[in-house]
Amino acid sequence: MKALVTGGTGFIGSRVVARLLAERHSVRLFSRSRAIPEGLKGVDVEIFRGDLENPSTVIDAMEGMEVFYHLGEIRNTSKAASERNVRLVEAILGNLTKAGIRRFVFVSSITVSGIPSAVPADEETKPVIVLNDHYTSYKRRCEELITGTPAAADFAILRPATTYGPGSRYLGKFIGMLDTIGPFGLPFVGNARNLAPLVYVEDLAQAVYLSGVQPAASRQTFILTDSLRHSWFDFFTATAEALGKKVRIVPLPTLLLKLPAIPFSLFFDIFGFEFDLSGYADFFSRDLYFDNAKARSLLDWQPQFSLADGVKEMVRGYKDRQ
Repeated sequence: MKALVTGGTGFIGSRVVARLLAERHSVRLFSRSRAIPEGLKGVDVEIFRGDLENPSTVIDAMEGMEVFYHLGEIRNTSKAASERNVRLVEAILGNLTKAGIRRFVFVSSITVSGIPSAVPADEETKPVIVLNDHYTSYKRRCEELITGTPAAADFAILRPATTYGPGSRYLGKFIGMLDTIGPFGLPFVGNARNLAPLVYVEDLAQAVYLSGVQPAASRQTFILTDSLRHSWFDFFTATAEALGKKVRIVPLPTLLLKLPAIPFSLFFDIFGFEFDLSGYADFFSRDLYFDNAKARSLLDWQPQFSLADGVKEMVRGYKDRQ
């Protein structure tokens, strides 16, 4: 298989590239730099120089490819940037057939599922609260564009949960914060005992890879979580234990975060979210449990990492970079 990958040097994308290469597929890596990333030196990867801000370069990179894994995006720091991401996907969709792409894999976000009306939730569960931040709105609009494409244009849409593991720049900030102030008190929405949707990065990369090769993934949307019943407190505690520390949660009232004058954006930035405070106050304070039965069945995917093992790997990676 000839696979095109955007975002292939990032936290998740680099692992997807590694999976493709391990399965002996041909990889064209879309990048702003002609330089081969350190982890891919000596490996047979084609570097295609381009910029996501210039859709014509992406369309050129699509020529002759069979599967397109679109993990890259223009950084969503503004409504204008989100709009450019939507226009990019629109341009990609208009050229899939001409370029010979047989499947387009789009990595969306679990936030598109909103706050579900039932627990456990799945891909069909209606949200009781819809999130409308720039990031989620762009992902939602792209999903609508993709599902509206003609039947000849095959696709798979993936909604990953909060993804953790070695190399995440956002969780690196979080680990540093926990290492420094965790024993004194980590501020969080509510008591952190509510169920949290999580997935380890290597497990996610396997699901992303499979979505491009499994026939049953055709024109399907998947929610990707480890489907384990753990809370944010479990995640914080496991991380603190891996650091050899303890953690104390300082509960923040949900109502407080819904006041627009309160500058809590720095707190949520440790998870990499661009958001509206009110919606994400609910996102982090309610039980969010998503069943991954559809992905297990149609992708033949089974997460391999427990929370404890995944967190140990994450903290080990953090320490190695210190």
